Amino acid sequence: MKRIYLLLAALISIAFCAQASTRNLLKMDFESSTTVPDGWHAPTNESWLKVTNDGYSNLLAFTPGVTNDRSCYLWWGQDLVNGAGTSAYTVQFDFSAQTWGNNHTSSEFAVVSCAAENTLKKTALNTNYRSKDANWLFDLTQLDANHGGNAAAASGDQVFALNGDTANTVTLTAGAFYTVTLNIDTVARTVDYAVATATGESVTQGTYQLPEGVSPIASGIDCLAARYSADHRFDNISVSYETASDYANVPSITLTKVNNHQRLYQVAFLEGEVLHYTFNGGAEQTVTYDETPNGDGVYVWSNNPNYDPNYEGLVEDPCEAGTLEAWTTSGSATSEKATADVSNDIIALPATTTKIVNVTEGYGKTYQLIADNADVTLKPQLFISYTFTPADGGEVLTGKDLGTLAEVTVPSKGTLELTTSAFGYGSTNATVENNIQYTQSADYNFAHWTDADATDAGFTAASSNVTGKFADYGRYFGYNAADSSKIVYNEIPYFIKKSSEFTDSILSGPVAFTAVPSVNVNLYKGIGIVLDGRKGDDGTGSWITNLYFKVNGVKDDDIVLFSQTNNYGSSSLHPLVNSLEEYLACDNAPVTDVIPGADLTSGTGFGLYRISNALARIQVMSAGAKDPNGIKTVNTVSETTVANAPVYTLTGMRVNNLAAAPAGIYIQNGKKFIKK
Repeated sequence: MKRIYLLLAALISIAFCAQASTRNLLKMDFESSTTVPDGWHAPTNESWLKVTNDGYSNLLAFTPGVTNDRSCYLWWGQDLVNGAGTSAYTVQFDFSAQTWGNNHTSSEFAVVSCAAENTLKKTALNTNYRSKDANWLFDLTQLDANHGGNAAAASGDQVFALNGDTANTVTLTAGAFYTVTLNIDTVARTVDYAVATATGESVTQGTYQLPEGVSPIASGIDCLAARYSADHRFDNISVSYETASDYANVPSITLTKVNNHQRLYQVAFLEGEVLHYTFNGGAEQTVTYDETPNGDGVYVWSNNPNYDPNYEGLVEDPCEAGTLEAWTTSGSATSEKATADVSNDIIALPATTTKIVNVTEGYGKTYQLIADNADVTLKPQLFISYTFTPADGGEVLTGKDLGTLAEVTVPSKGTLELTTSAFGYGSTNATVENNIQYTQSADYNFAHWTDADATDAGFTAASSNVTGKFADYGRYFGYNAADSSKIVYNEIPYFIKKSSEFTDSILSGPVAFTAVPSVNVNLYKGIGIVLDGRKGDDGTGSWITNLYFKVNGVKDDDIVLFSQTNNYGSSSLHPLVNSLEEYLACDNAPVTDVIPGADLTSGTGFGLYRISNALARIQVMSAGAKDPNGIKTVNTVSETTVANAPVYTLTGMRVNNLAAAPAGIYIQNGKKFIKK
């Protein structure tokens, strides 16, 4: 729990009603959550909602990624407040934008009072809530630069209108947490609102008079995240009211730390209540609000009789297992009991798994290391160490403290040993035998198609060069070997095959779409296959998202490598070359997708996004010794291609810009070389 937020919540509650007891109708702090709690939804894609940890506590993150404006919401319904029989109640929550949308200024945070969840589902179609429904109690809407706001940016400050009033604004900072407190009077139809920083500093406060016809009964929270890559977060959500009679709330018991056999719990209760607890039926203990370590109603309990809050090393003390019971009293009222089953086992971590993300001829492979903490208590940060021992007695490669999704390249046959570790948890070992040899059995290199290749595939030369972002952005370039300047490729000829000219799904030879393409398909010379965005020869039809590719005839044990550049070349590689001709002879697209042949034959294809992405190359890698007569190519590739193969450090990390890399020993095509 964020202690400062709990303290602030208590202080605000006291400020509004110092003599009453507080009764929580809803309390959501995510500390004991490993999955998204019931009530939260992201209608477009539920996976955009996740419980994460920011180094201080668990919280809920909404990360829609590189999409247009997208919404999520929490629904608790009007029955929650209506059933309490109160005319005044409080809604409170913490929120933060870890990052704003970097392309739009349209984010929104709203407390809504619609009577049906279906209203939220409809308004969650990626638009501002206020523009779709009048039933809301509080709203912060981001303003653009034309209406008193700032330009779109992922970080920094953004300006928000309060309750739809562009003359009444607040400025919020990316990465900072804010607490919203609403005290709603259903008779007077007023909302007393306050927004404060995490340290308790007031950002704004005031009273909003609800218009006639607007329901004063809160039913949920709506959030709109602006395009692109916004990261909005929520914590410490509560709905409560003040009672004239004594009332004792059930305390929360939350596991917060694991250290070998030792467990730490936070037991939280409200001011005016007294905490009672027992462990394994032992003597009852009591704690008053003022006796908690920070005077904030959060008591720290451990199963270690020798617990020392200042000790930061690994705990070796004997620690107990059993049942912790806690309850509160307030005046004459006693709450129900909260319980926690306390274990003292050392928690073993999951083994690191691997995914092949690149293959070279021979035994060389790049493995992506995957350590998943989703099912581990408290989801600790996992670290991966590896040792690769070549079978031929060559140099042993090692690395440590890598994060999940790190990549390790092994150049030869051998054994890859992996260890998953985290402080206070039991480490786990895994072994990968890198003993399968691959050879390239087919190579479809669209970036290097000749005019004849394009014509043979049914494409027609365009009358002019490529215009727009592929050329204007200048993202396809090499570094001049003489002076490290850029050699930019921005005069790009292209060929086109219209959608009406496709009588089947074949692109060229065994390479095919999974269905007859409905858009024009382009070949940008030196870059690859690029799709139009709208259907039809004239490009006026409906938008597509992806088209999918397959390779007919691949075997189940083949591995197929797809190389592409995305976002108009932002991911292209930049080799060290002497001329534009030499640059064009290189393979300048990274391998982005590695798909087993069995997946391709069962229907999983490679998806190419419309307009901005380019498919440069498809390589089929087959297990077994090399057959000199078995290599199929659609064109001849210069030896420069080999000279500009990916470069790696001795620890297996890929080097994208060798010219800017420090002096040292590197690996290319499985061989070492020295950069001075």
